[in-house]
Amino acid sequence: MRLLRWIVRLFAVLVLVAVGPPLAASLFGIGAERGMLPPPGKRVEIGSAEFVNVIETGQGTPVVLVHGLPSNAYDWGALPAKLATLGHRVIAYDRVGYGFSSRADASPSNYTYESNAEDLAALLAALEIPRATLVGWSYGGAVVQTLARSHPEMVNALVLVGAVGPALWEKGDDPLHAVLSSPVGAPLLRWIAAVPPLSRVVTSQSVARAFGGAEAVPIGWVDYTRAMLALPGSLRSFVLEAQRGIPKQLDPARIDAKTLVIHGGHDLLVPVEVGRDLDEKLPNSRLVVVTDGSHMLPVTHSDLLAGEIHGLIAN
Repeated sequence: MRLLRWIVRLFAVLVLVAVGPPLAASLFGIGAERGMLPPPGKRVEIGSAEFVNVIETGQGTPVVLVHGLPSNAYDWGALPAKLATLGHRVIAYDRVGYGFSSRADASPSNYTYESNAEDLAALLAALEIPRATLVGWSYGGAVVQTLARSHPEMVNALVLVGAVGPALWEKGDDPLHAVLSSPVGAPLLRWIAAVPPLSRVVTSQSVARAFGGAEAVPIGWVDYTRAMLALPGSLRSFVLEAQRGIPKQLDPARIDAKTLVIHGGHDLLVPVEVGRDLDEKLPNSRLVVVTDGSHMLPVTHSDLLAGEIHGLIAN
């Protein structure tokens, strides 16, 4: 009986540790600071009961910004405004599963490169944009590559910023990748998010890696990121996309659109070798390596990136 009581108590403690933080966060509003959330943009229906949150600025030739994983339409920093001043209609949007866009179900056909590409095609149709320059950042680079193959008539040009490509191999020594690939990925991330001190540490480390060092992270970026990821369903989307994205299935050699590949030489998330490989495989591309650049070029090198995108469109 004593052993049974000990087992029951141990089980109760484990349940409390597992359930306590998420329950407290739900009941008392503990967790990410909601005040850090930006205001929603325009809701655009894209069919199949899905919609995306769109932020649009400027007039002129259309440029569509496709964010990475996990990310949202507000992560582009000053780039949209700078492109607008150069004479472009700039559309940034939350991909399905992130920010203020809808959440799709977890069926195998959703949260893939292909489903994202079809969402993008539907968005262009809804906005009555027959052709656009597509800027894909990180995972978004895989999305625009996929669209360029399935709907080449919609693509004026491609810009791949720190983009995913076939040379991005899975790394067994990456603890985050190990978590995302496991069946407990989503519950574990939700649990971490519900413990504010732990969430802040994990997010701070991830953001610092993206920026190439903690000293480069803008003030408030960590709390803003935590708030965006705390939106319902975001972490599930993160896990599903990480599990279903297979870079080696991309086939850039079959993309005819003129393409700018721009990559940070100090990118710790998607190594610059991935960008070099994309440039070698793409039939009509130009490579720009920003020697001191991290994975966050739209934020840290917005002037350079805006100028390169404008130049690609103009030529």
